[in-house]
Amino acid sequence: MFDRTQLILTGISIALTLQFIPPVAALPLEAAVQTAQTNSNDAADRIYQEAEKLYEQGTAAAFKSAIIKYEEALKLYRETGDRAKQAIALNSIGLVYSLLGEQQKALAYLNQSLPLSQAAGDRKQVASTISNFGFVYLKLGEKQKALEYFKQSLPLARAAGDRSGEAITLTNIGNTYSDLGEKQQALEYYRQSLPLTRAVGDRRGEAITLNNIGKVYSDLGEPQTALEHYNRSLSLSRELGDRTQEATTLNNIAVVYLTLGETQKALEYFDRSLPLSRAVGNRSNEAVTLSNIGKIYSDLGEKQQALEYYQQSLSLSQTAGDRSIQANILINLGAAYSELGEIEKALEYYHQSLHFSRAAGDRIGEATTLSNMGRIYDDAGNRQEALKYFDRALFLKRATGDRSGEATILKNIGLAYLKLGEKQQALEYFSQSLVLSRAVGNPGIEAVTLFGMAAAKRDLGKLNEAIKDIEASIKIIENLRTKIASNELRTSYFSTVQDYYEFYIDLLMQLHKTQPKSGYDAKALAASERSRARSLLELLKEAKTNIREGISSDLLHQEQQLQQQLDDIEKRRIELVSSSTPNQDAVENLDKNAWNYCKNTSKTKLKFAVPVPAMLPSPNPNL
Repeated sequence: MFDRTQLILTGISIALTLQFIPPVAALPLEAAVQTAQTNSNDAADRIYQEAEKLYEQGTAAAFKSAIIKYEEALKLYRETGDRAKQAIALNSIGLVYSLLGEQQKALAYLNQSLPLSQAAGDRKQVASTISNFGFVYLKLGEKQKALEYFKQSLPLARAAGDRSGEAITLTNIGNTYSDLGEKQQALEYYRQSLPLTRAVGDRRGEAITLNNIGKVYSDLGEPQTALEHYNRSLSLSRELGDRTQEATTLNNIAVVYLTLGETQKALEYFDRSLPLSRAVGNRSNEAVTLSNIGKIYSDLGEKQQALEYYQQSLSLSQTAGDRSIQANILINLGAAYSELGEIEKALEYYHQSLHFSRAAGDRIGEATTLSNMGRIYDDAGNRQEALKYFDRALFLKRATGDRSGEATILKNIGLAYLKLGEKQQALEYFSQSLVLSRAVGNPGIEAVTLFGMAAAKRDLGKLNEAIKDIEASIKIIENLRTKIASNELRTSYFSTVQDYYEFYIDLLMQLHKTQPKSGYDAKALAASERSRARSLLELLKEAKTNIREGISSDLLHQEQQLQQQLDDIEKRRIELVSSSTPNQDAVENLDKNAWNYCKNTSKTKLKFAVPVPAMLPSPNPNL
């Protein structure tokens, strides 16, 4: 639970928003050009401007129509022999093909554009085209090659006095370093780019750079700083009517909230991002958001529903030709099949993911895949082989600065050592994971790690320490559960964490044996009643089955009153924990009230009078 799937943050990594340098404005005509050529060029310029208006609409259909117009203008520029404008038109066509996911076609047009702009002596256009080569190679996953092109372009843009092109290239260099895991280096380039975009009035470029800075802070485990930058980017994108950038930023905000355990907020942001990506025909963004929604359903135990989202996402990413996104969706598919027990299928997807992530230079995706393969070997009892995969994954996570991913793998290594019987070694890795998961604000990993620590301490005979850890873990998952608005998803999620409650009750009974007068038996009974009452109420609600036929109206009324009271408490708790400044005392009081109502519900005659039918779904514990 919690770690086998990978979020696509502006890519599972969506990764970053990239900027393609727009073509340089059409050059003035030479005085000696013949009248016929002038007329032809004027017609070409008009058609070119029509293409630009289509391009600015930002939809896939408009992009395709723009290409037709650019081709018409190109033909006329060729007739007049205007090489400078031919270069601009060819660059524009390459731009649009790249945005449509057809990178090889984009390269073909850029290769035609570059020698023409060089022959025309247009340094600004040369810098632009070289930078755009870098953009395409970055989309293809060839990060080092992309970096070479960007760094060739940068001094050319500066020499030409093109501050807008310089800012875009600085941002794209930052993007490349971020993808390579060199986050601080990325921030340095973004910080150079941001004042330039503001100086030239490029508000779209400013929104993109703010979004990318947000992504780096998210990767570094600084969610609040990430949200500050994302919200500034979102505000600018909305002012500009840039729906593509708005969709990207909404997706990234959702990822931060999901990492923070704010599942409902995350779903709301994903649900706002998805229609925007569809409206503008951005298949890569749509694929990313669908995969991230799938991850939510997977974490909540709804594996089949998750698979549906992943398959839709994979199909879109294949069409868009983004190998890094494909790699990460394949990770998620592998994880879902692994959880369903279809190990061969899971490994098949992991091997495909490994191939794509390595081809794309996506070391974060590669590390996640290796970690997940390690989990498969661990589950199969081959601990030593699992540790080899974990060690390689840990090295890559640390190299890329992915602290949340590092916490996950440290936790996995701890679990492997726990199963090997090396309790003290397990605790060392759990302790490292706990520090990191708290530092980056990832409550999901923190809960699992505390559970592992409790198990290790129990086996070492440190029962009093173990009880503190498991209670802290259960407090986290209870908090996460109340942030899920859907009754069905809360029920599904609750079934995935039954092991925590069973462990807790068992540990309380062990403590009762050693300290029979300390009241641990009563505490164990109360915990058992709470868990059973909640499971019964939620399963009955999920089943939507009328099993109350023949029951007295008094009992039904009593049950309905208790359920209403519990629902009211639950709604109030969600409001409290979702507020910007939650009142912890009020939350704890509500928890006590919920506990009492659960106990009362479990003690009603209803549970004795109504047999739970065999058709009711039963919890499916899944750690």
